[in-house]
Amino acid sequence: MNFTNIPALESKMDRQNVLVAFFTIQYGECNIECVYSKIMRKFLFAIVDRNIGFTCSLNGIYANTYINHREALTALTQCRNHGRWDPTHFYEVLNNNLPNVNISEVTTTEYRAVSDLAVSNFEDRIYFNHWRKRKISDRQTDKTIELLGYEVLKFCQNTGITPVYFPYPTDRTIAIMKDFKLDYKNHNAID
Repeated sequence: MNFTNIPALESKMDRQNVLVAFFTIQYGECNIECVYSKIMRKFLFAIVDRNIGFTCSLNGIYANTYINHREALTALTQCRNHGRWDPTHFYEVLNNNLPNVNISEVTTTEYRAVSDLAVSNFEDRIYFNHWRKRKISDRQTDKTIELLGYEVLKFCQNTGITPVYFPYPTDRTIAIMKDFKLDYKNHNAID
């Protein structure tokens, strides 16, 4: 699916000097808290009323509508009072809402609350901490796509580095969402 309203969201972010946006949309009977990083082209979603979430990585403005979190699909179905899974419908509602959402810069507290629900089965180490000089493994590739998105994955593959994750967020966790290349430039990678 093409997120045709991503340019409108990103223009709003630029006008408000927001690098990582936090906003809420209504989906059926549920509030969905959203974090969007323009640099990473990455969404994190928390279905607040159901205490579960999921992620979505964009490739340009395109996103595969597959949601790899079965419980999140069930929750979306319950939010909508609909008898079948239809992730495309959620993404269409999100896309239609993007030009009108009220955004703010995400705080560490908001990021942690959303990401704790959004990220699936990668044990407790889900927060970026630093870069390591090492080719990215297949497991880290999957984890990086889910946690940080395709833009960061391409950067890691081109640079020969891999992200290292910790069980708690730090200032750098949010900083890379704002500009992961600047973080690498400022901190480089550990051997």
